[in-house]
Formats: sequence, structure tokens, C-alpha cells
Amino acid sequence: MNSHPVEGRGRQAPPEVRLDLAGGVARVRFDRPPVNAFTVDMFGQLRAHLERASESRALVLLTGANGRFSAGFDVNQPGRGDAATANEAHQCVAAIQDHPAPVVAAVEGAAVGIGLLIAVSADILVISRSARLGMPEVKLGIDGDAAPLRRFLPDPWIRRMCLSGETFTAADLRIDCYAGATVCEPGTTEEAAEAVLGSLSAIEPAFLERAKRGLAKQLST
Repeated sequence: MNSHPVEGRGRQAPPEVRLDLAGGVARVRFDRPPVNAFTVDMFGQLRAHLERASESRALVLLTGANGRFSAGFDVNQPGRGDAATANEAHQCVAAIQDHPAPVVAAVEGAAVGIGLLIAVSADILVISRSARLGMPEVKLGIDGDAAPLRRFLPDPWIRRMCLSGETFTAADLRIDCYAGATVCEPGTTEEAAEAVLGSLSAIEPAFLERAKRGLAKQLST
């Protein structure tokens, strides 16, 4: 697990992507106030946690602290828009999609840019109806990656989002109707996601792994 030294002190700062692995569930929480914007180092932390969860075939819950999922990549960080950073982000998205057990995302507040791509890379999406979703890359002159959005959004919405950079709420997108996502009142997504995880925990892990692998092949054709 990566961590950052606290300047002028002998101890280290807590990780910005936290892992709680217990009872067959890996709860991964983004915690970089105020909006959980990603850094390249956080991509590495997330992948490391997913690798650890893979060892035990644990279910995964992705969520954010501070009442937000993630506002995307921190535009003040070095590497914004370059190929190396894009590759790090792509590896995170792939690690979520390839995780052997189901992944559930609980989205509050905002899921923007890479934050949105991470959320929609989950197998099951639980989202606040007021959550704000967007792909602002076009406004920043950065090439975006629309492919993961097709897991939960229809093409017309993807085109509008990626070409205009507009932000929409989950209620605007009718994501419950189009995508089978669970849409909740604000502040209740994590509780609803835990209920989903409870249902999944009752199913034989080996069967879930086999079913997820089979679905990936069927849905990619």
C-alpha cells in the first residue's frame, strides 16, 4: 500500500484510498478531501487493493468519503492528460472490470471523469438520484474514454455528455430505467449497497466467479 510522508514529522499520512477487508468483502473508500480527486499515486493504491482482494476472491464495494464518490483526476496534479496518466487510469478501470468477484459502486455527490469511469466499471451501480455525473474532458482539451460508459448509459447520452462536457444528475439520465441501477435518496447509497453485498454473499463464490466470467464473454460479443 502506498502512503505519503507527513512533512516535518516522523509518521506517515493515511492512504487516500483505504481498504477494509473483512467477511469476504473488500470495502474500498476514496478519501482525499474535499472531493476525492485522483492522483497517479491513488491509481496505484486502488490497483493494489484490488489485487489483494483478488487473492481471496472477495466481493468489492467502491465508495467515497466526504459525501462524494470522486470528482475525477486532480487537474492541478502533474501528468494531466498525458499518455502515462491515461494508461494508469485505464489499468484501474480494467482491474475493476476483471476482478473475479462482483464489484458494487455506491455513488454519492459526484462521479466525474475518471471517477465516473470507475463507478460504471462496477458490475452493480447504486447511486443517489442527485449524484452529478459528467465527462468534462472535452472542456479541458483531453481525449476521453467513452467505452466504460456503455455499461450503464445509452449511446445518445454518452455522445451528449462527452461532446458537451455537461453534467447531469442520475435522475436526469433515468439511469434506473435504462441501466438497471439502484437509485436511492441522497445519503442512503452505502446502506443499499451493503444490502446488495449481503445478497451476493449468500451465493457460492466459485459460482459467482464463473458467472461473471461467462457474462463478460457473452456481453462482449
